[in-house]
Amino acid sequence: MLYALGIVVTWAIMVGFAFILSRSVPSMPNNVYRFMLLFVLFLLFSFALNYVNVWAFGYHKIGWAVASIGALLLATFTTFFAPEPNNTNRP
Repeated sequence: MLYALGIVVTWAIMVGFAFILSRSVPSMPNNVYRFMLLFVLFLLFSFALNYVNVWAFGYHKIGWAVASIGALLLATFTTFFAPEPNNTNRP
């Protein structure tokens, strides 16, 4: 029962994270603020999932160092190397 509840909570966290990203990131024109927001969100997301893993499944995947490096890489990639949206006003 706890295993199934852990899977449901993990999926709920992922859907909530995707919703937060879909509402906040496209409306941020400044790359510095977008990078800071993504770094904090990725770090919090990582620790929320690890908390659920410890609580429901009994194991812990990563620590602070790996979570920080992963959040830094993901925030950098999604901020500076993301594809630009199609703008019909550009020549």
